[in-house]
Amino acid sequence: MCLIINHVDTEYMKTRFLLLASFILLSFNSHQALAMARGKPADPAPTTPAPAPVSKYAEGDIIFIQSQTQQSAALREATGSVWTHVGIMIKKSSAWYVAEAVGPLKETPLADFIARSKNKSYRIVRYNHFDAATMTTALKQALPKYNKPYDIYFEWTEDKIYCSELTYHVMKDVTGFDLGRIQKMKEMKLDGPYAQALIKKRYTDTGRELDPEELIVTPVSQLEDEEVTLIESK
Repeated sequence: MCLIINHVDTEYMKTRFLLLASFILLSFNSHQALAMARGKPADPAPTTPAPAPVSKYAEGDIIFIQSQTQQSAALREATGSVWTHVGIMIKKSSAWYVAEAVGPLKETPLADFIARSKNKSYRIVRYNHFDAATMTTALKQALPKYNKPYDIYFEWTEDKIYCSELTYHVMKDVTGFDLGRIQKMKEMKLDGPYAQALIKKRYTDTGRELDPEELIVTPVSQLEDEEVTLIESK
């Protein structure tokens, strides 16, 4: 009789153990299944922090905007393009600025430069003759040379300068290549009302004559240069 009781107790304990083990296993699997259903692991492994984003910009990149001045209306007519102002991107204390010829040379915060554009539109390109190893140093040497008064007559002279003339000369200095196409004034479309009004104000009314043979380089000729690569557009 005693042996029978011990046998029964043993079987009873085995049964309880198996039931408990099954319950624990079922609970664990249910927990994992629920976690997977929620789209995440139940016990996620520690993750490595994502690296900080690397700026796509580089010093020497060229930025074009749709300026909204009275002069820009005339330039849109004359060149057939809305891209009427241009500058060179530079970095100072981890912040981006635009070196622009506005008389004298000015370094404008990038956000402020873009804010002047219609609908804050802009295009940033990189000259294919760009050399990252030398660009920063070359810019620091080249830009101060062109700290000159703004040229309202768009003349190809050394004493004054306008926006696309600045980018032309600086890129020529730092790369040895011409950015954009040098044209003659007579190639521009100068018969529109805004262009005619600007010519009257700056030339006719001051006793000057516009020279149709005057050389000029326009922002759009630089934007459409085959040797530039688009970096960003908005």
